Amino acid sequence: MVTMLGAAGALTLGLTLAAWRAHPIHAGRIELDVTPSGAVSVVVRVYQDDFTPGAGLREIGPYLDRVLIVTDARGARVSLRTTGIVTEGDRLRVAMTGTATGPVSHGRIALTLLQEKFADQVNVVDARIQGRRAQLVFLRGDGPQLLP
Repeated sequence: MVTMLGAAGALTLGLTLAAWRAHPIHAGRIELDVTPSGAVSVVVRVYQDDFTPGAGLREIGPYLDRVLIVTDARGARVSLRTTGIVTEGDRLRVAMTGTATGPVSHGRIALTLLQEKFADQVNVVDARIQGRRAQLVFLRGDGPQLLP
């Protein structure tokens, strides 16, 4: 195989296969919790190597503000702020908090996390809002979805 590909080709193929084994898909998992008082907490879990090396709170916080939008039932945006980032193995755990000014039940969530970078990015949201639950899946090109 090395003779057909050449040393550089074999190295590239080997690195590609190694990366694929370690990280075969592009996926994000988001937990959205809203209490009856309107307190909102969000946990975003995403592969660390999907972000620019060295990216931290200063880069990831504003990015999430653009790609993760929660609105209440009246259409008002819920202001979320990133409160921390923790490395968990090969993933990042990003915590966000906010307070809704109106009822979030039957509001909407728009999520395009890393979809501008990866065509195969899949984002799954586990939403828990005042005792109601829903699991929402976002693929590239999907618009906002209704919250429970």
